[in-house]
Amino acid sequence: MRETKRIKLILLAVVLLSFSCVKEDDCDTNTNTNTTNISSDDSIEADEKCSDGEPDDGDVTTPTEPDPDPDPNPDPGETDQASLNRPWERSDTSIIIDAYEGNGIDWDEMATDTKVVGVIHRSSIGARVDKKYFERKAIALERGYLWGAYHLGRRGDTIAQADLFLDLIGEDLDTLMILDLEDTASSSFMSIEEAIVFMEYVYEKTGQIPTVYANHSTTKKLNTLVEDNPIFQQSKLWYARFKSHVTDYPGSLWKNYFMWQFSSEINCSRTGTCLYNVPGTEFDMDVNVFNGPPAELINQWNNY
Repeated sequence: MRETKRIKLILLAVVLLSFSCVKEDDCDTNTNTNTTNISSDDSIEADEKCSDGEPDDGDVTTPTEPDPDPDPNPDPGETDQASLNRPWERSDTSIIIDAYEGNGIDWDEMATDTKVVGVIHRSSIGARVDKKYFERKAIALERGYLWGAYHLGRRGDTIAQADLFLDLIGEDLDTLMILDLEDTASSSFMSIEEAIVFMEYVYEKTGQIPTVYANHSTTKKLNTLVEDNPIFQQSKLWYARFKSHVTDYPGSLWKNYFMWQFSSEINCSRTGTCLYNVPGTEFDMDVNVFNGPPAELINQWNNY
């Protein structure tokens, strides 16, 4: 009897661990306003950003110090190693937050941090529009932030998802467009084959090329599966890796990242203790770094 009880406890622990990387999207789908809507049976309402490489909070015994004097003009054909070691601690880099309707933002508090120059927001997930997208876009632009929109791709109905995304972007050429690829092997998320369809369709319709969001393992897959695709070759990479120092950046297709998402609830569980703490946000806010000053980021904030 005691042995049976212990086995049940072990099985319960395994089940709980399998769900430990899911960030719930607490939303009411009956209150969408000012949005385009597509009927959907999208039953998994979540931003699932599973760690794929031993996330850390930077609190290690022997931290590697960032390069205090990085090369100001690194060879674009080579991976800039200094950009992978705590670049947010340097004064010549820029911070971008990315949010969805479940995150809170105190805009006045956030404005006290002059390193924060951009806001990316989920525009849509599958066939559903994020409830805070339009409201926060208006606030961010009024306050002078760069604005970006990401579509979190779901499996199936790829063209309908792309059309929804383009409807939300409209004629705004200043909005950075992003395709968010999560676990491409999961039946819940957009596959790499569907991502190719999405990217090529957006380019065909607009002449624009979205930035690609991918974690470490998905980036490695893309390196192999889309290495000869001209659209992906011209795209930018928004790299997700929740570590303070990356030593194995997969720089095959993209020699250097465009942005690095380095902090979220994956590697921070308490407000004020994250690798970077943006005023006016909680620990669950995704924080990203651009390895350059705001003027350089502005020049690269485009869809080509």
